[in-house]
Order: sequence, then C-alpha cells, then structure tokens
Amino acid sequence: MAANILDRIDQLKSELDALRPLPPDVVGQVGQKLRLEWNYHSNAVEGNSLTLGETKSLILHGITAHGKPMRDHLDIQGHDDAVKAVEEAAQNEEALNEVFIRNLHRVLLREPYEMDARVPDGRIVKRRISIGSYKTAPNNVLTTTGEIHYFTAPEVVKPEMTDLLDWYRDGEQRGEHPIVLAAVLHYRFVAIHPFDDGNGRMARLLMNLILIRHGYTVAMIRAEDRGLYIDILERGQRTGRSPVAGDLKEFIEFVASCCESSLRLHLRAARGESIDEPGDVQREIDLFKKSLNEPPDKP
Repeated sequence: MAANILDRIDQLKSELDALRPLPPDVVGQVGQKLRLEWNYHSNAVEGNSLTLGETKSLILHGITAHGKPMRDHLDIQGHDDAVKAVEEAAQNEEALNEVFIRNLHRVLLREPYEMDARVPDGRIVKRRISIGSYKTAPNNVLTTTGEIHYFTAPEVVKPEMTDLLDWYRDGEQRGEHPIVLAAVLHYRFVAIHPFDDGNGRMARLLMNLILIRHGYTVAMIRAEDRGLYIDILERGQRTGRSPVAGDLKEFIEFVASCCESSLRLHLRAARGESIDEPGDVQREIDLFKKSLNEPPDKP
C-alpha cells in the first residue's frame, strides 16, 4: 500500500512540475490558502480555540477575536512566523540541524510563558515554558487509553536529537523518499518530545520543511483528523520508535495522503479550476457553531 500511494503522489508531482512555472496569481492564491489553513489546523490540533475565520482575520488584518485567550492569538502569530521561516529556509537550502530547530522553536513560541503541568504524584502545577532550549524536566502525557506515555528523559534528549538528525542526513544521501523522511522525522521527533511545549507544531513544521525543500507540497493534518492522527501516533509509540519498524507504515501512509490532498489542490489551481474544496463552506459553518458551543448539523 505504501509503495502504491508514493507512486501515485510522484505521478501527481510530475503532472504539477510539467505545468510549472505557475502564474504568479495562482502561486499567490494557493500559497495564501495553504498558509492560512496550515496555521489554523496545526494549532487547532493542539486545542487552539480560534476558528478558521478568526485565524484569517488575525493573520490578514490583525483583528483579534473577542473573548478568546491572548495565548491562542500569540500561538497563531508565532506559528505564522514559523511557517514563513520554514519557507525561507527551504528556498535558501538552509541546513536542518539543531541550531536551526532551536531557533525555529524561538520563533514559534515567541516568549517564555507558564502553563499547567501534571507532576508524578498527580498534582497540577504551573510550569515555566522556556523557548529555544531543550526540556530540563519530564513532559510525559496521559494517552487516550488512560496510560502515561513516557517521552525521552531530559538527560538524553541531546544524544537522541543528534541521532535523529544523523539518521535524516544518511537517509537523504541514500535517496530515501522525501515523504518517508518527512514522516519518520516527525514521528521520531514527537517520540523524543525535546521541548517543554510546542513539540507537535514543531514536528509538523519540520515535516513540511523536508517536503517543501524536495519540491513537494505541504502535508496538511486537519483538525477534523486529530483523533486519527493521535491514534496512529500512539499505536506506533506503544510498539517502539525504530525508524525501520513496521508500525511506521500506517503513519507514513497517513502523511502521504495529507500531502496528496494539497498536491491535488495545486493541480486544480494550475489548471484554472476552483480551489474551494468540497465541504469548505459547511466546514466553516460547523466551526462557527462549535465556537458557539452548538453541535454541528449531522451530514
């Protein structure tokens, strides 16, 4: 199955490459749509309360959403800056190393802040979140099955990150498929969880950096797929995180399907077709209803 979807994506990429260079207005239109949706979905996956419409208003017009937490606004703005940094790094062929990753984390989170954290005895305490530096305390989480998932211990984050980036560079030299490289780096980065906060957003940013620099389109993990996304990650983490383990197949296929969706979007735009996806309007209505704590209409 994995080979089939990778072949299909490469065929779509070849079709898109044959239509390049795209007209500037097409590039601008598609680029803005993906940028806005990337900002919205990646933050919504983490529980950000801003709707897609509120995200667009904040990024395009600087309008804040009444009654929404300021931290949610800062997270959107920081993520938008990080998206721009990723696009610039891909264009400039900047090396993917620990210095770049820590600097990107500073861009993403903007400034230190406090958040609730659960300590081993079950108490909830305030933890100060540092930016641009690896964690100094455990950041284990409660999974959807009610178990505690133990991420890499703080004292071994540095060697784990070194090993991850060595693996990535070796994979590039071997000619590993970019989607495999991007998905596995995301997977292993989340397993390490090197920072106090922002690890999921960082994993998705780095995944898409790899895809963009290899000429692919972004893999958009949508808020409505959050449950599936987390479930696939958690199933893999329960059985190990080796970059060659069989449990990675499902996650690689998931990332590939997300990349395929944005490739098809680019192709529609390049052919002069509408880039409004089926269900876009209803999706925005449902998100608006959710923001009012109203259940969406059943399909």
